[in-house]
Amino acid sequence: MAKQESGPQYYVSRIHTQVLNYDVYVMKKTEKFLYMLLLFAAGGAVGLIFYGGLFKEDGRATLMTTASNFVVFVFAGILAIKCFLPTITLSLKKKRAEKLKKQFCDFAAALTNALASGMNMTDALHAVYNDLQSQYSDAAYIVEEIQEIINGVHNNIPIEDMLEDFGTRSGIPDILNFATVFSTCYRTGGDIKSVVRRTTEIMSEKIMISSEIETAITSNKMQMNIMNVLPIVIVLMMRVMSQEFANSFGTIIGVVGMTATVALTAGAYKMGQKIMDIKG
Repeated sequence: MAKQESGPQYYVSRIHTQVLNYDVYVMKKTEKFLYMLLLFAAGGAVGLIFYGGLFKEDGRATLMTTASNFVVFVFAGILAIKCFLPTITLSLKKKRAEKLKKQFCDFAAALTNALASGMNMTDALHAVYNDLQSQYSDAAYIVEEIQEIINGVHNNIPIEDMLEDFGTRSGIPDILNFATVFSTCYRTGGDIKSVVRRTTEIMSEKIMISSEIETAITSNKMQMNIMNVLPIVIVLMMRVMSQEFANSFGTIIGVVGMTATVALTAGAYKMGQKIMDIKG
């Protein structure tokens, strides 16, 4: 089961505004409800495939069979929510981080071009803000962050401090490293244009390599997902195609066999997720 980092969803910035903590992903109420409903239904259905039809007498369902089916459905549904909702949350957080990293790379590239044209840092930030605002939207993460940095500069907060705060909140090492290098170079009067350009090139190369790796293992991920679902499909087919098989699943040996199948499938899923996890 994936673990979600703890912490507040928002921080208060140096200019006393609410800024996002990218290390924590909090679902909206509607989004969370829909995911919980989907997991509950899917988990309950899978539970019935493996453990449905218990306590039958001479192949016929009894009152205990109906009650056990209800208990299995509810228990499996709740278990699915508890096990997979954190995994979905973590996946959504990773997608947001990837989006932010891509947007920041565009920001760094635009900043490089603005500085190369002879603009000072403040004017360059305004130019980059206008460019990215037209490229994305006002609600884009990077556009909001640049606006926050510009507001900080207007309130006499050093640009390097605002950028370091953003880098820390982002939870992305590349952005934090950029902010640290930028801060050191800016305060010591180094060649900020060269630093920004070189850092942008490195980030772009890393993103491209990660994308190539992700593309290369896409087919393997699909195969892994099919193998994880296959035991469920096989058990379902055996239940539907043969009443004798369906009845045998309700015996003690059948329950033990189903439990072993569930354990092996869960272990294979967890191992597969670790193998396929690409650290960007």
